[in-house]
Amino acid sequence: MSKVYQEIVQYIDMHIKEDITISQIANTTGYSASNIYKIFKAYSSCPVMEYIRQKKIYLAASDMYSGRKLYDIALDYGYDTPAGFYKAFMSVFGCSPTEYKNNLMKEGKNMYIDNIKTIDELDSIINAIRATYPNHEKFSKTDFWIPHFNQNPELLLYAKDGENICAFALGIVDPLPTTKTEGGYVTVNEGVLESYKPTGIFEAIFVELEKRAKQSKYTGLVLGIIEGEEEFYAKMGYIGKTLVQSEKYSIDELKSFNEQYKNYEFTGTSVYKYDGGLVNQIWLNVPLMDKALKKKFEDEIGECWVQVIVNKEF
Repeated sequence: MSKVYQEIVQYIDMHIKEDITISQIANTTGYSASNIYKIFKAYSSCPVMEYIRQKKIYLAASDMYSGRKLYDIALDYGYDTPAGFYKAFMSVFGCSPTEYKNNLMKEGKNMYIDNIKTIDELDSIINAIRATYPNHEKFSKTDFWIPHFNQNPELLLYAKDGENICAFALGIVDPLPTTKTEGGYVTVNEGVLESYKPTGIFEAIFVELEKRAKQSKYTGLVLGIIEGEEEFYAKMGYIGKTLVQSEKYSIDELKSFNEQYKNYEFTGTSVYKYDGGLVNQIWLNVPLMDKALKKKFEDEIGECWVQVIVNKEF
């Protein structure tokens, strides 16, 4: 079912500037409208038509950072009248398009999204991220970031409010190929300051990274998320794979616990060896909106830990 959900999201994203209907999606995927509604309900935090509306508005907000006129942006996403665009934008961001655009200018300082263009800029961005997120960014500048900057600078995005970094979405292709090639997943290292979450800047920078990764012919985006981020990525059209790990329980025991819970699709196993012993791991296809799975394994069964990895194919 997750594969069908991905097909639906891919179709929507490819035709997002068109007037998309359930009938069109059904004809493309070969599933009935009622099945599409059910599949979307299982994997997303919003109905399919709501996803389409929100995605149009996120993309419109991202386009505002390029300085385009609001009227042209509204027409691009199928809004023939300012009133329709205003109403849709208000429902997503809680402010009008004009207010949102005006909010990009604060005390004469421009809030904008850009990619890292020089080594000096790379220095300042990485230092700012490390200062703001001390446990977030531990990669070596020389051995890690400079090679990725040399290969894909257009995927290393940041957002500034004046001189202050307020959000970032750093896309990396790992392992780094010796030459720039098409295909493969872009792994995302991301973050946003708490005070900027309501502004829409994170949605804008994320859809900008999606656009650039698509233009560079990559397969999709993938990243690990923390608890509380499930709804955001679900409404952005991402699906999750859940990694359940334990030093105490065997792989068969972990699989048995899953079967007793909801018997989610089992997709693979691995054993991680380290100096202190072994960690048994199983991968499950779990809808992002099932937030109870983590509690089930970590709190009720105990001595397990759960990591959710989300991805989206283009």
